[in-house]
Amino acid sequence: MKNQWFLLSLLATFLSFISCSKDDPFPTDEEGDMSFVHSVTVGDNAYVSLFKDLNVEQTSTQNSLVFAKESFLFTYGGNIYVLESMNARLYKYRVENGLLIQEKETMILPSGSLPAFLTFDSEEKAYISCVGLGKLYIINPTTMQKTGEIDLSEYAIGKESGDKNPEPGASVIRDGILYVGLAQDKSQFNPNTGAYVLLIDTKTDKPIKMISDNRATMATAYEYSGDPFIDEKGDLYIYCVGGFGYFANCTEGFLRIKKGETDFDQSYYFPIETISIPDIKGNKANYIYSKTYTGNGKLYGYFNVPGYVSNPPDYVNDKSMQTFEIDVYNKTVKKMNFDGTTGWSCSQCKAGDYMVFGMASTQGTGYYLYNYKEDKYEPLKIKTEGNPFKIQYLK
Repeated sequence: MKNQWFLLSLLATFLSFISCSKDDPFPTDEEGDMSFVHSVTVGDNAYVSLFKDLNVEQTSTQNSLVFAKESFLFTYGGNIYVLESMNARLYKYRVENGLLIQEKETMILPSGSLPAFLTFDSEEKAYISCVGLGKLYIINPTTMQKTGEIDLSEYAIGKESGDKNPEPGASVIRDGILYVGLAQDKSQFNPNTGAYVLLIDTKTDKPIKMISDNRATMATAYEYSGDPFIDEKGDLYIYCVGGFGYFANCTEGFLRIKKGETDFDQSYYFPIETISIPDIKGNKANYIYSKTYTGNGKLYGYFNVPGYVSNPPDYVNDKSMQTFEIDVYNKTVKKMNFDGTTGWSCSQCKAGDYMVFGMASTQGTGYYLYNYKEDKYEPLKIKTEGNPFKIQYLK
């Protein structure tokens, strides 16, 4: 089988820990109103817990819920969902008196389905991208029951030669249409060139069409990395990761689908690998990993800088991920005043006027703050036990 999961394995492959029951609520440092849910990785496990606010000095894994390392956090309707990809399970929690309480039964998906992304349409409907199956599962997120599925094999680029999986990844809903990024791998570490997005009618759950663009490659990073996103104008942006810098012919960059349209905007393309960037080694970055849209065309995210990668690469210690401000309107980037972090510790979220960055940098492991309204930095504000992997703001 194609190794479509190479990025996720790369991000969290290197440490080890103990486990505890997923069915028990866990206490947090302070009971009461909680503002954040986050996970840290230690070995093959992801430790999920709550913390109160940005004034917390340190977080602990002592009483966390423990999942497999590639577990992703989603929030909707006041609930927290943990999508455990390697074990193919979905969990649902509510926050009560500072605790995470599991709701409904754990949803078990087929072995090898590699569920990577959860897109909510309503309280009764959500879509799970099953990278390993080439399918979308339709579920009721309230009852945690499967209600249908969409087979995407017809849209696989290699279907004539027996490859029936287009590798569905991150997606977004706009104006009743689900836009699903397809990685379209043809072999291990080797995507077909071009960006492919499948459009699906959310009323009928029938595919409308697949659109493509040869200016960039791989319109998904499989799991959620901050795109596709929709700006205040209603325009949809999707970042194509270009094979994570492995192939010269697999170009990266942002593409756009304007409001009211269902095809790529041929007047818009924004790559970052062609930009000469001061203040980084080699003056070049080759792809963007996680990113967060804050409004007015601005995003904050991590660039991979080849100049900081060892030869051969040392994935545990190389701090090649550097934080940047990205302006998709003006097509500019600006390095932020933080040290680099490793590829398996580069989480982030927006919390009010702050960007919260989870990093394992030379300054320490934990959360670093940036007030983007005031251009104010607060390095290592919160220390973490374990490496920050995913974080969500609950307000």
